Amino acid sequence: MIVPIDNMTFAESEYHKGCHTWKAQALYDFAKAKEYPIVDMPLWCIDLSELPFGCSSLLMFIFQCRRVRECSLDYPIILDDHGQIADGYHRLCKAILEGKETIKAIRLLEMPSPDRIDND
Repeated sequence: MIVPIDNMTFAESEYHKGCHTWKAQALYDFAKAKEYPIVDMPLWCIDLSELPFGCSSLLMFIFQCRRVRECSLDYPIILDDHGQIADGYHRLCKAILEGKETIKAIRLLEMPSPDRIDND
């Protein structure tokens, strides 16, 4: 029996920080408009203590593994204005698993206006 695992598109990817939410596409568009450079960032300088994926079930773990396997290292990860990964954890995992020493990255010096603010 094949267990269906839906794909998640880039358009669905979001970055949450506090009550603010940004769409990953908005962060890329902002970085491009600001002409932030793409750099080769050494993987040894990335904090791996973060828990970016909520894997409360084996199905969710498999879903995240599939996303790692299918992502492309041709696109840079995005770091927020504090140096935290805002988009690109799957690419980071893939780069580490493939034994890479660096990953393409863009560091935002400022954040655009959030796409959504949740006031809970």
